[in-house]
Amino acid sequence: MSDEIKKSWHKNAEEWVKIIQNNAIPSRKYTNTAILDTLKSLDGDSLADIGCGEGWLSREMHALGWKITGVDAIPGLIEQAKKQGDQSFEVFTFEDIIDGKAIPNAPFDVAVFNFCLYLKDGTQELFSNTLKQLKANGTIVIQTLHPYFLIENGLPYQSQWLSDSWKGLPGNFTDGHSWYARTMEDWIEVLNMVEQSKFSFKEILNNEHKPISLIIKISKI
Repeated sequence: MSDEIKKSWHKNAEEWVKIIQNNAIPSRKYTNTAILDTLKSLDGDSLADIGCGEGWLSREMHALGWKITGVDAIPGLIEQAKKQGDQSFEVFTFEDIIDGKAIPNAPFDVAVFNFCLYLKDGTQELFSNTLKQLKANGTIVIQTLHPYFLIENGLPYQSQWLSDSWKGLPGNFTDGHSWYARTMEDWIEVLNMVEQSKFSFKEILNNEHKPISLIIKISKI
């Protein structure tokens, strides 16, 4: 995670927690349900919530009987997560995983990245090294913005850096960081580089039948 991203999240962590706790993002009505339904359909009882933020997903899965470890690069978000739940929460970064460091409490049955992937480079290494820390039948679950986002916002349909991560969200956010938006073809190219794995997609639609998010599952083979 770049210094720009970390600085933006440090500055906006408190506002983000407020927005999440107030359910102020309308699309979460669909995306929260989608990620929970996907996770509940998987076998296992141990989960790494990577980029866990203030821990809402960790708490939901813990309530269903899963053993949870939540990790995030932002100390303020981890502090909030610890205040709201008794699961295991640690400051741990994508760079730590890419560098081959063990995720606390590994191995897991499932690892989830829910709307937390902003980088262009290192994505394949992130997934490969996470997969190594899962059990034999382990699965990575990713939820990210659907590539249709580019078309809907009048942008060229090509993978590209976008400048403001907070654009379009409610709340008093400042100093938005850049993030890398991928086309479907780009996602497939990255996923094909993750060795000894297979992947699948599911498109999440809103009530207007427009795609709003993409759920990707990566499984060991």
